[in-house]
Amino acid sequence: MPERQRTKRPPIDLAVELERAVERNEFGLEYQPIIDLVSGSIAAVEALLRWRHPLMGTIAPADYLPLAEETGLIIPIGERVLDAATRQLRTWHLGFARMQSLRMNINISPRQLSHPELLGQIQTVLQRSDLDPASLTLELGAGCSGYPDEITALADVGVGLALEDFGQGSALDDVRSMPLTIVKLHPSFANLVTGSDDDVAFAESVLALCRSRGLATIGKGVETREQARRLAVVGCDMAQGYLYSKPLGSEGIGTLLARGRVTSPSTIR
Repeated sequence: MPERQRTKRPPIDLAVELERAVERNEFGLEYQPIIDLVSGSIAAVEALLRWRHPLMGTIAPADYLPLAEETGLIIPIGERVLDAATRQLRTWHLGFARMQSLRMNINISPRQLSHPELLGQIQTVLQRSDLDPASLTLELGAGCSGYPDEITALADVGVGLALEDFGQGSALDDVRSMPLTIVKLHPSFANLVTGSDDDVAFAESVLALCRSRGLATIGKGVETREQARRLAVVGCDMAQGYLYSKPLGSEGIGTLLARGRVTSPSTIR
């Protein structure tokens, strides 16, 4: 018998599929906890966008977020993220008496930041979810520093502002000039603090700079207990990474919140 030929799927135009995904609401959220390095408690969760295509499965954010930014589709996508994440945070506040101070971190792109309706959208979702503005932290990535007036307007509302991946392409001037509340350190810092004396000294100087500006710090990409221990020793406030939890759906995070922490209180400092 002749060999059965495999049916090849036609190539997919990602731009077309992205537009359809917005129409069909194919996007969802997962959440990753951010841990207080001293108490071991969950200080915040970061909302992470997920696109589950009906044929291609889960598509990596790096494959579609630049396209969403380029086409402007990041605007309706981002609005849905703000709405869903703040509603979820309110649900957790109501469901867990010990988690009233839990914060939600949401990434904001330059295209969103420059959109004239962003400020109104944020005020609307905070009012609708009955949330204190301080319970929302907007994470600002590369390119966002080019919109100082918009950033100042967000700070005036009272939301937290975090600079993403500090130490990797982020200028020191951003820390000096932007009304930030948090600095998220580039994942390489988790390795620096377990490296040579010079590496540790450099990490300490960066953290000292952040403290001098009154900024809280989050170490990203933490995978080992030694990295977490050393981050605490050099003065980092919080940590995020697979040591504590992979990104989870709302039910998985709810299980962690019911326990109140994902690790024992630190005795490092």
